[in-house]
Order: sequence, then C-alpha cells, then structure tokens
Amino acid sequence: MILELKGLYLGLRFSSAHIVFGHHSCGVIHGHTYYIDVRLGGRPSGEFNFLIDFKVLKKIVKGVCKNLDHKLLLPRDHPHLKYTLEENHLHFVYAQGGCKKEYKIPVEDVLLLPLKGITAEELSLYITGLIREELLKLKVDNIEWVEVTLYEGLGQGVTSRMHLK
Repeated sequence: MILELKGLYLGLRFSSAHIVFGHHSCGVIHGHTYYIDVRLGGRPSGEFNFLIDFKVLKKIVKGVCKNLDHKLLLPRDHPHLKYTLEENHLHFVYAQGGCKKEYKIPVEDVLLLPLKGITAEELSLYITGLIREELLKLKVDNIEWVEVTLYEGLGQGVTSRMHLK
C-alpha cells in the first residue's frame, strides 16, 4: 500500500535562497518556493490498520520545512568553498578557475547543509534522509520505503527514495 501527502495542498513548503556555484545562470544568489510530496510504501498495521497516521507524517515534514524556511542554504562540503566565522557573520569564498566570489552573511540567515551542492537533486536526497530518520525514531516496522518529490517551483521536481530497512 502507498500513503501520499501532496505538499501543494497541505502547505508542505519552504522558501529558501541558494547558489549553484559555478553554474552559468544559477551561480548567483536566487530563491525558490519549494513544495514537498511524500509517499510511504508498506503494509497497514496497528490498532487502526494505518500505514502511519497522516498527522504524524505531516508533523515530521512540517518540521523539516520549518528548519529550511527563509534561509540561505549553503553546501558545507563543496570542494571550492572556504568558510570562516567572523563575529556573527559567515564569510565564505568561492574560488574556481578564474572565478572568485566573496560573501559575508549574518549567521542567523544561513543554514550550512552536509552536501556538496544545493541542487534540487541533493536537497531531495537530504530531505528524504531526514524524514527517514524521523520514521526510524518512531520504530515503525511496517513502512518499507519513503519517497520525496521536491518541487523547485510548480511543475519541476526531483524524486528520491530510501528504504527504511
């Protein structure tokens, strides 16, 4: 059986800025309103024969969205970025080939993610992993996999799937 949440209709969204360093058009600070669809596969179980209570899954996804909302998302593990903390600001430099860009952003406006880049593909995998970890904490044994589609605006998205077992 498959359970599904549609982010567009349930408010499972966040707005963030990012930079795809080195990309010809996306290599500047720009933002998106992202929507998240979530699908779980498994077998119903428990007192009510649910795959999972919709409210529980929505709470997990809304928590993920809240953490990412209204931040500049930056890749912690990008090979051409160097970060330093200067008082309450994050100073970072991107340098590759003949291109060098420097930024200084208040720490409270930034979220460093354990990724090599902030693309829809990497964010989809990251978010899927976060939801997977929250489901594992619930010790669910009837859910086999979690799938997330991250929409970078309406009509264009990336889907990733992870098994719980």
